[in-house]
Amino acid sequence: MPRFFNRHKDTSPPEPSDGNDHAQAEFPTPQVASPDPFIPGDAPTITFPEAEDSDELDTAKRLDGAFKIVADAQNGFGKYQDSRAAKIVNKSGDMLGTIQTSVASAQSMASPLKPVYESDAMKVVRDGVNTLVDSLPGLVKALDEVAKLHPFIGIAVGAFRVVVELDLRRRDNDKKIAALFLQMKDMMEALLQLREIKDRESVGPGGITIKARMQELVKQTADDITACGNACDTYSKKGLVVKVIKGSVWEGTLKSYIDIFAKRRKEFTFALSIHTGVGVDDANRKLDSLDAKVNILVEFFTNAITPEYKELAALVQKKGGPRAVMDSNEALNELLQYRSAGGPTSSKRVERDGPKHDNHLGKKNLEVLKRELFEAPELAIKNNFEVFERKFKMQQRELSEEMRRVVHHEGDRVIEAVTSGAHDRIIDPEIHEIWKEMRWPGHVKARHFVLALRDYYRQQIEIKQRSKGEENASHISDEDEWALEYININRLQAISEAFDDDASGFITIAEVNQFTAARPQNWSLPHWIAYWAIGWQMTATYYRDKIIEILAKMFSLQSQIHPANAQAVEKYLEAVYKRVCTLTSSLVTVDESDALKARFQSYVDAEEQRLREGLETIRYDIDAIDTLTLITGPGRIEKYLFPLLYLLLKRDLEIFRLCRKMVVHKDELWDSADTMVWVFDAVDFRQNDLEVLFKQQNLDPAQQFKVHANELFDYWHDSTQFWSLENLREWEFLEVDYVDEDEDQEIDPSKLLNYPSAADNLYNVVEDTITENDTQADDDVRRILGRWNGLIGAERWPISAMMSFCFHASADHSSFEASDTAAHGTSYTILGGYTTKDDGSVEYNFTRTYSARLKKSYFTGALDEDGSTLSGSWGYSTDDKPYQFLFKRIPAETLIARPPPSEFEENKIRALWKYALTAARNEVRRKMFSWSYLKERRDIRREYLELLEREMDEISTEEDLERFALLDRTSTCEDVRCFYVLKDYRLRPVASHFANCDVCDERIYGARLMCLKCGSRWTLDFHDKPGCRDAEDITRDDVTEPHQPSHDFVKVRRPFNQYREIGKILRMSDAALERARKLLKRAVRDGDESDSESDDSSEADETETASPETTTKPTKQGREEVYSSDSESESSEKPKLTCVSCSSPVSYPCWYCIDCPAEGRVFVCSACDEKGGVDAGDHKTTHSLVQCKKPQDEDEDEEDTSAKTEERLSAVEDKLAALAAQMERIEKLLQSLAAARSS
Repeated sequence: MPRFFNRHKDTSPPEPSDGNDHAQAEFPTPQVASPDPFIPGDAPTITFPEAEDSDELDTAKRLDGAFKIVADAQNGFGKYQDSRAAKIVNKSGDMLGTIQTSVASAQSMASPLKPVYESDAMKVVRDGVNTLVDSLPGLVKALDEVAKLHPFIGIAVGAFRVVVELDLRRRDNDKKIAALFLQMKDMMEALLQLREIKDRESVGPGGITIKARMQELVKQTADDITACGNACDTYSKKGLVVKVIKGSVWEGTLKSYIDIFAKRRKEFTFALSIHTGVGVDDANRKLDSLDAKVNILVEFFTNAITPEYKELAALVQKKGGPRAVMDSNEALNELLQYRSAGGPTSSKRVERDGPKHDNHLGKKNLEVLKRELFEAPELAIKNNFEVFERKFKMQQRELSEEMRRVVHHEGDRVIEAVTSGAHDRIIDPEIHEIWKEMRWPGHVKARHFVLALRDYYRQQIEIKQRSKGEENASHISDEDEWALEYININRLQAISEAFDDDASGFITIAEVNQFTAARPQNWSLPHWIAYWAIGWQMTATYYRDKIIEILAKMFSLQSQIHPANAQAVEKYLEAVYKRVCTLTSSLVTVDESDALKARFQSYVDAEEQRLREGLETIRYDIDAIDTLTLITGPGRIEKYLFPLLYLLLKRDLEIFRLCRKMVVHKDELWDSADTMVWVFDAVDFRQNDLEVLFKQQNLDPAQQFKVHANELFDYWHDSTQFWSLENLREWEFLEVDYVDEDEDQEIDPSKLLNYPSAADNLYNVVEDTITENDTQADDDVRRILGRWNGLIGAERWPISAMMSFCFHASADHSSFEASDTAAHGTSYTILGGYTTKDDGSVEYNFTRTYSARLKKSYFTGALDEDGSTLSGSWGYSTDDKPYQFLFKRIPAETLIARPPPSEFEENKIRALWKYALTAARNEVRRKMFSWSYLKERRDIRREYLELLEREMDEISTEEDLERFALLDRTSTCEDVRCFYVLKDYRLRPVASHFANCDVCDERIYGARLMCLKCGSRWTLDFHDKPGCRDAEDITRDDVTEPHQPSHDFVKVRRPFNQYREIGKILRMSDAALERARKLLKRAVRDGDESDSESDDSSEADETETASPETTTKPTKQGREEVYSSDSESESSEKPKLTCVSCSSPVSYPCWYCIDCPAEGRVFVCSACDEKGGVDAGDHKTTHSLVQCKKPQDEDEDEEDTSAKTEERLSAVEDKLAALAAQMERIEKLLQSLAAARSS
């Protein structure tokens, strides 16, 4: 029995294949036949999947001999019939037919074709791929002209143009995608033959116009182009690791489009040949040459891999191949860290999984990689289509508005074909005059250009002043004189950056024309230059302040976030805050008058609206750099950076507001953070490009970033000092009190969120509708259509929760399909067909493919006589299906009452009676909502969640698995799905700190201890357990002296943002510790005084023997003297310090709250704190505490005092002894004198 069944459900990684997974199924499969990635040894080689023969059509007789050469070559190219050539010919035969030929003739024709592969044909293809970018715009322009003559091809031309533009924007193009576009380009070139047909209404053979003959074909081509664009977009988002491990599978998917486009090209050529009356022989010769070119293109596609790809593929093979790597987390982690030794070191990042973009993923890197590895290309392409469709529409709108944005300004020069110099290519008349006068070539140094511009406008002002009102004396109008104030040497850097878009230090004619053409309508050139001289900085300052305010509101809202959303909010802020703050803190701000702001406001508002519309089109989901470019348009990212960040953060703030009252989908803020990281990637690209340029110009990048773009990239280039711990201790960030009444109250969550609320889909509403394909399906297919509920078993019955899905007929009407979500939350797709046996019975075969992680399952079964039961066998390969399944058309609520198959085998009559009685009783209880029914559901839920927790901790026993089987059998799919959602909710509030312990190097959960003394770059952090907090002599490169347990600590139980809040916590901790020590010292001193007063009072009570009245009054008077007269002041000076929880007196060591008000004097004794924190009154468990240890100087003072006391006592004793000896001597002397006198 495979290891898979040692765990509950089908959520374990797939098992290694037994070698049978690649066997062909006996039922319809997806259009692309690709190798199975689970086959051992299925390495990322350059081989490609073999095609299957398609059925011959009756049109073969009509075109006898058309493809003889290619058809004959198929068996010569390989040693068997199922070759690539056969696939190409047969797919073309869908319309034109295929030719039957013998093996002998095929072998005889093979040798003439071999020189094709050994000749310069491959070089031609390679050159075509390399020059593709340059050739596409010309082809698009030519197709536009043809579309004007024949509008019916406009749909295909439009799709081709959009997909081409999207591809050109993508920075990570590879040769494989370029090869697809080369074949697409070759297909579209066939439409250029329509230029020869001037009359669109001309009738060809058969009385059919060219439009009627080709219109349906053109529509199919447009769909094919869109599908190919989506596939390329999906493939380009995959990381290098995925492309290598899943290389053979993705190659099969992508290469199918080469065949499709080749087929369409043949169909175009054949249709045009028929219409124009070209001979059949000429058409055949054209088609033969096309087939040969396709073969070479396929070979190029297979070998188009990068050196990095080869290196990683070799590493995968070294580790045992794709299957072994996919089963090893250690190997996958190693591949994630892989960086090619000979790879490019430039700033252009080729792969999506580069170091910058995935920073916010953290430990999710491995999870994301595994999900992509176990996701079938067909499902990945399907899931990506919605995102691609948004980009497609965005690009369509961009193209339609392209001409509108290129505004022809009044006074612009008309460029003639023949020019007398470089200056004649300049559109703007004023710059044309400057360029001509200075006799510059095609470029000029940026500094010289700005100085010449300044001098020109100064001259114009002088001319205007001398002219005294003469018309047309100067190019400067009265309305533009204010702008000249900002065209000066002080603004030289800003103006040169506006013209010099690539920061090369030189301004070209193209850059000048681009700059002047981009200015708003009705704005003069001085007005436009003034905006970039001062207006952009003002605008950036305005949006910067808005961004800072939004971030402050986000942190203010954090304490109000629903616990189930807390972790998602923390991860979002961790991914976004530091980088946004780096940009906002680096920018040099400016404050100008409102009157000056009003001069630029129209452009600022228009740009914000343009960006907002673009973001709304893609639903604020940026998935790649090319998508970002679609929104911003061409040019430097710094031009649009702050408005773009403001709009994104503004939407995310609204999501934060929703997170207070409802549980949002766990991917909602994840996608928002990912969108922000793509913006940061663009900043990375720009910063890296600038750094390279500065180095090429022998300039110091660090110094250049201090002047470029008002120092926007200064901290981005090097933020070490800014984010150092010393700086954060002093830096204070803006804090605001969030007031919900000041925010927009008309936000519609359905329009704001991209995912349904988690609470909305606990129980899905099933609405099964009959589709058009269902009504046209084959009779045997119709029998299986509809809603099914069932279970699958193995060594246990069942091994997973109930399956629930609805079969619909596929487009070919002879197969069926279904898609749904499993109980554990992973979506799956079912594809199947049927076969009729010799005895007339019908057998249904279908596969279940998950979108991630899990192996494909194969099912074979049959319907019972009334068509209400589908049962049979299943397994993980087509040849081995040892397990049983059972699906019923009855409701899931009824099926859960069905006894297991073992009871039916033992006594079928008894099992049926039990089935009927249980189903009836459950239905009555459910309708009555009896307490026993509700209690039973509650107990099932609790037990299921406990079992899931044990499974997560990997401590499940055989008894647990048996209980899982029982609960799965007696719970519907929707019930179990609800359990998994609740499990996810339970995990969401579990807080984890974004820090590792400096002793054990493990992630810190629960309480986090930070040393207040050690660390200059960052704090020393510890787990709150003896082995970590009591560790001695901890060192680090930024620790000046070893850490000791006697150092002061602050304990933080809530996760916090490392960069925003660490400084505040440390400042509050230092202040609170100083305050606590004063209070404790005063309390100790007052306690000593109280003890002495108590001793004096006791002595007085013992000596006085007065009446009860006299003994009571002095005591009362004493209390009044101590507390009554100065009760308020004395209470503040002599506090009674007790634990906020147990009310016992506190003393060293103890804890003091830094979050509660100072007047509260909230202390927590060590005994209460060890219980996991204290929640009493206004003090919360999540409050941070600083540890109060007895200062070492006080211990030394006490030791010194006691030593001095002993010395004094010893001296007194010595003096007393000496005095006693002296008195003794005096006494003896007196005695001797008395004796002498008496004698």
